[in-house]
Amino acid sequence: MFVKHILALIFLVTAFFVNALAFTTDVKNYDISASEIKKYETLNNSESRLLEYKDDKSALLLKLNQLAHINASRKKHRQPEVELDILASRVANKIATDAAMNNFMGHFNLLGESPYYRYALGGGMDHVTENASALSSTEPLPSGPEHITDYMQQAHNAFMAERAPNDGHKQNCIHPHHNYIGIGYYLYKNQFRYYEEFLDRYLVFGEFKTLVAANTKVSIPVKPVEGKHLHMVLAYYQKFPSPMSADAITRQMQYDDFTNDLAHKILPWELPTPDAQGFTQLEFTFQKKGLYYIQIYLDDKPFTKGTASTKNKVQASGVVIEVR
Repeated sequence: MFVKHILALIFLVTAFFVNALAFTTDVKNYDISASEIKKYETLNNSESRLLEYKDDKSALLLKLNQLAHINASRKKHRQPEVELDILASRVANKIATDAAMNNFMGHFNLLGESPYYRYALGGGMDHVTENASALSSTEPLPSGPEHITDYMQQAHNAFMAERAPNDGHKQNCIHPHHNYIGIGYYLYKNQFRYYEEFLDRYLVFGEFKTLVAANTKVSIPVKPVEGKHLHMVLAYYQKFPSPMSADAITRQMQYDDFTNDLAHKILPWELPTPDAQGFTQLEFTFQKKGLYYIQIYLDDKPFTKGTASTKNKVQASGVVIEVR
């Protein structure tokens, strides 16, 4: 049986191919405490969004083992652990299912939706960066729990084996700002797909509308977590996505976390004063119909003077506003 791994890279890194066996003998099984299992079972059962992609208990246990595997990589590189996010895992399950059943590999779905738009459509508001991997075989792939564990660990190990400058997956895995992750997989006949959705969650959001009419004022209430401070806000415009073929998705093995059309910016000295509850009202008026991807940057200290820059700042928002 011939098996091929394909890795799709974020941003502007060229994809490459790795030949591998269908499964290996060095699968790592980690000790998961009963309290951790209970914690995530409770979170899984209380999350009401994307229920058709909810993990059963067996899949959740496999993902907790994979979470430990990912955190072992982060520990090796002296980065803090990430927690499993249930919604992001369902978003990852959805794209993994679509990719495996329709035999494509990449960061877009058949509707042409990007990772940040797919996450926003699911209800997510944090910044997300995606790793993706495909395992394809000439014969049906074994589907036991030990095989699923192996396929996921193979994919993550391949990410971590990358070398600079072509190490986009690896750098995503060990980025210091990530604090949550969604893990998704799907096996369909001879196709296995695996996705990692790393999140930067440092903002509390008040209520706001994500679907508005053109020329309508949008107010987004945001409050940074303790120890973080608003620094800058950018809003990128893009047209509504167009459908893509499976081949086109597979050929486009990268995505940009921005567009070339910067519609709005709020510089540090232009930020409104927070209200009594600590929320800052970010106000926009969007004129063109389409999507507006809101990037909110945070710093460890309040801005006082100097040059405004996003360098080394936390990108903490994945909000997308649809203007119809």
